[in-house]
Amino acid sequence: MADAVRRALLVGESADPEGPDSPGMIVLGSGWRPESMSPGVEEWLRDLPDGNLAASRLPTAVLAVAGRAARSATSSDDPAEVAVARVLTRSGRWVVLHGVPLAAIDAQRVAVIVEPAHPSRIAPLLMSAYGLTEREQELTRLVLQGFSTIDIADALVISVNTVQGHLKNIFTKTGVRTRRDLVTKIFFAHYEPRLRDNERRSASNRPLRGGPAAATGSHR
Repeated sequence: MADAVRRALLVGESADPEGPDSPGMIVLGSGWRPESMSPGVEEWLRDLPDGNLAASRLPTAVLAVAGRAARSATSSDDPAEVAVARVLTRSGRWVVLHGVPLAAIDAQRVAVIVEPAHPSRIAPLLMSAYGLTEREQELTRLVLQGFSTIDIADALVISVNTVQGHLKNIFTKTGVRTRRDLVTKIFFAHYEPRLRDNERRSASNRPLRGGPAAATGSHR
């Protein structure tokens, strides 16, 4: 059942329609004033914490990413490095912000791209938030992939008892009791907000986003 759910969600990801939830881009010029914006990016900006487009106040996350991107453009160590940040929006979704400096003759300009966060970007963040060590994170990733205790021991070249000890520590740190609870806690940190969002979309007759909820809603 777990494998079927994972496959269904992956199919939903690949079929997720472009539109309101497609990536958006904003180009900032002198004084971090917006110079241009792609269609739909305003919705992303409104959903980010502490921003207020009506008052011409950009979200702190956008300004922070833009600032890091601008600094990287003048760094001799690693010039033009793409700045990245993961942010939890007001609606409960995770998004990724990318900032990159643009070539300009008379002034510095930075482009910030906002897009939905893929689960692979969220799991490491959540695991770090729980204070898991590198080894515990490695083991957790194998649990999420459906590895058994013996499989994990073989993959990491450690004993079964050591695996069980790591699992005990992981369960304690994340506040769960079983592998199933662990998978649910991390996996649905990304997908549960998506399902709630589809419920709101269905109630207002808006297009549903890809995934099991969308597949269900399309047959109503």
